[in-house]
Amino acid sequence: MKRLLVSLLISLAHQGVASAKGGLTPAQFDQQVSAELTAINPEAARLIVEATAARDGGSLAKADELYKKVETLAPKSPHAFRRHAATLMALRRPDEAVTLARQAFALDKSAYDRAALAAALANRGTPADVAEGIGLAAVASLDAPDDLSTQQTLCVVAIRANRLSELDNCVERLDAIKAADQASEYFRSIRHAAHEDFDGAEAALERAHAAGLPDADYQRMHTELANAKPSYLRVWPWVVRIGGAWLGGFALLFVLGALLSGAALRAARRVPSLRDGSLTGTDHVLRKLYAAVLTLCCVYYYVSIPLTLIVVVVAGGGIVYACFAVGQVPIKLVAIVVIVVIATVASVLKSLFVRSRDVDPGQKLDLAANPRLRALLDEVARKVGTRAVDNVYLTPGTDVAVTERGGMWRTVRGTTERCLILGVAVLRDFPVGELKAVLAHEYGHFTNRDTAGGSFALAVRRSLLVMAHSLAQSGAAAWYNPAWLFLNGFFRLFLRISQGASRLQEVLADRWAAAAYGSESFERGLRHVVGAEAHFRAHVNATIKEVVDGHLPLPNLYRYQPAAAVSESDVASTVDEALNRKPSPYDSHPAPADRIAWVRALGAVGVHAISDGDPAWSLFADPDGLEQQMTAEVRDNVANQLGVEIPAVAEAA
Repeated sequence: MKRLLVSLLISLAHQGVASAKGGLTPAQFDQQVSAELTAINPEAARLIVEATAARDGGSLAKADELYKKVETLAPKSPHAFRRHAATLMALRRPDEAVTLARQAFALDKSAYDRAALAAALANRGTPADVAEGIGLAAVASLDAPDDLSTQQTLCVVAIRANRLSELDNCVERLDAIKAADQASEYFRSIRHAAHEDFDGAEAALERAHAAGLPDADYQRMHTELANAKPSYLRVWPWVVRIGGAWLGGFALLFVLGALLSGAALRAARRVPSLRDGSLTGTDHVLRKLYAAVLTLCCVYYYVSIPLTLIVVVVAGGGIVYACFAVGQVPIKLVAIVVIVVIATVASVLKSLFVRSRDVDPGQKLDLAANPRLRALLDEVARKVGTRAVDNVYLTPGTDVAVTERGGMWRTVRGTTERCLILGVAVLRDFPVGELKAVLAHEYGHFTNRDTAGGSFALAVRRSLLVMAHSLAQSGAAAWYNPAWLFLNGFFRLFLRISQGASRLQEVLADRWAAAAYGSESFERGLRHVVGAEAHFRAHVNATIKEVVDGHLPLPNLYRYQPAAAVSESDVASTVDEALNRKPSPYDSHPAPADRIAWVRALGAVGVHAISDGDPAWSLFADPDGLEQQMTAEVRDNVANQLGVEIPAVAEAA
């Protein structure tokens, strides 16, 4: 900046009185100077024209010699001394320049000679010179308020003297005369920066550059402005950009999720051209799009984690700093803030490193001891055209689901363990034919590769649940915690997208079931599963209450008949409500009534066997033993969760 200010001083001194007395143009003023000198000495008039041309052409040494001759020929005229002083400033002879400027000012104490002396003093730059120069420039500015070079001289000297008030006066006068050249905009930029209006400073600097400020000076000033900004102002634009990108990403994922959900619903209603369960072009594209958007959602989550931590730490640190800055430190508030920040950081970091334990999803069934079930599982696999399950895991409830275990490498090699999770409670009054249709639906997930991969999404889901649990346990799950706000918002977004993908998968798997065993068989099977869940829930509630209150034994939950019999009308009402419930964007399955309507529209007719009417329990070698095993698991669960021991048999008197 100092180099540019010196350059401006010299330039202004060269102009002399660019808009001289009476508002003359530089050319008109030169003519006036020539006339004045001609009256004194015609040779002096000729030489000053030649000297000024040499100075403007860069021949400073020649101009120096010529101005000396003019001073000798016309020692009473200030013009040669003033212009000679500017030339000596350019030749870096500041002492001589000040001497000549003083001589010019002594001959004519006009605003222009006063300004020229101020420029020479500011150029030499000693503290005393600058102090004297600011006084001269201020008076000159008042004497010639409409003169551009005089006002700009005051700006330069004010900057050199670090006098903000004089700089304000100078820029206000430049504004009054509507000066818009590069020097005026440059001074406006410095004034804005001095008042910490860095946006205004940047805007003025851009205008100065557009008006002709050299690139080197523009870049140098731009760098100085950037360095002069407080750290929070330098960081703020990046905060705005990153925050905007983060919010934009959230909005984009939300819109994509909504669009895909609508597209999936339309695809589910559409009757496919192929009735064999295979994917059509639209269905295939939708599955790919869902996979891509879900992956983007997972990436967004992990990118958001460090941003969330930064916000939490900065916000907490800001509150603590503000408390100390006020002077009265509320110890309790500071302690709460510190605890919340530490608990939040610990919870977030813990969620990143959580690892799921590979445990059996139920009690493993010996398929070798149940050959009829093994044969049925193989038959359904052949019908759907996929590899059969390797193992069956029993649970006490009404679960019917499939999964694959073995990690990414076994998935790539196709050697994962395919598992069927089967709830014992669903087998009651379940015909084999309808069980086949329901199993065909589950095998359809294998065929469509719904169970293969997905580890990225599962990892995100686990991380979210661990973070929520940890924040809740530590007491940091509050509206004022940025991490908790992020967790709530993102979890809804993640569920909306992942559950939307799940609903599409269910619809496509339904088509495999209808194609394999007919629309009617699958409808009856689906109705049975919904009804079995409602009946089992009511039966368990009544049974557990009775045996706990009466201190009764429970050898077989499934055969136990509570004294307060389950109301079949209540169960029927629950089933009807479940079948006809309104779907939600966060459901993992479409509404059963919609699934039934879509399957009916397929009009698929399956091939049935004579044994399809047999009860599902006929496929198992020891149904009663399996029910007792599941009952034992229920008793253990009651003991662990409620602390109540339920005996298997009545104790001896």
